[in-house]
Amino acid sequence: MVLILAGVFAATVLLVVATHHFVMRQRLASNDLVRQRLSPLTAPPASVVPILKDLRASQLEFLNRALSGKSLTAAINCEIERAGSSQTVGTFVLTSALLGFIGGFLGQRLAGPMIGLALGVLGCTTPLFYLRWKQGRRVKAFETQLPDAIDMLVNAMKAGYSLPAAIKFIGEEVPAPLGPIFARFYDEQRLGVAVRVALGNMRQRMDTLDMRMFITSLLIQRETGGNLAEIMTNLSSLMRERVGIRGQIETLTAEPKLSAIVLAVLPVSLFFIFNLLNRDYIAPLYTTPGGRLLLLYGIVSTVVGYLILRRMGSIDI
Repeated sequence: MVLILAGVFAATVLLVVATHHFVMRQRLASNDLVRQRLSPLTAPPASVVPILKDLRASQLEFLNRALSGKSLTAAINCEIERAGSSQTVGTFVLTSALLGFIGGFLGQRLAGPMIGLALGVLGCTTPLFYLRWKQGRRVKAFETQLPDAIDMLVNAMKAGYSLPAAIKFIGEEVPAPLGPIFARFYDEQRLGVAVRVALGNMRQRMDTLDMRMFITSLLIQRETGGNLAEIMTNLSSLMRERVGIRGQIETLTAEPKLSAIVLAVLPVSLFFIFNLLNRDYIAPLYTTPGGRLLLLYGIVSTVVGYLILRRMGSIDI
């Protein structure tokens, strides 16, 4: 009998607790919904995103003092902006120094000072080559987007938009890399920067022939007048023709570019294959002074040959 009463009491307590928990859960859910709806109006000041640009070259104070105000810092920062990278100049410098140290140390330990020097230089320049590679991809994407963006600009102006409003529309609707560049131009001129200066800043961030033609057309139209929509339409057609011709040229020059890659990878692959299959046969190449000189000559000549073949396959139009 006692066990039955205890069971009834426990079941009653559990039912009361469950009912209370269910009621409170519904009330808390309602409060959370109201809080989410009012959050844009009651957001604390700490959640405001700062609009001031961080001009520090590095988060490390000593490195920031060493790099601030230097012309080299401005040049590296320009390369980073053109690549669309979010890293700082200090990060770039530290990465280059670290890779150079690792390459030099490994080359010194494995094959001597000459190879160590070559690998150190290669490690230091690897971040720069990576930035140039990202710049190339970004430029190709930008040049593909620009004719369509100009058509959107023309249609927006025909619909009654002013030029700054049309550029703002493109900045909001077109994805990166073109959209943010146009949006930044709009923000600069809205905050008081002269249109000519803002256009120059935009050209500096994406210094391509198509961008220079676009900006030159805008500046000439502002000085002399004329039908801007017609000018932009003709410019868009010209850019599309250039893109088509560039595609044909890349098809015709694919063979020397592929040959450059194969001829550059082949000696490196053979070196590691021989080193794995018959280490004693290949060891004099990096254990004797004459072998080290030959190895250094092979590295330099391979790099130079690769650059020459790539240059032969690159045609600017």
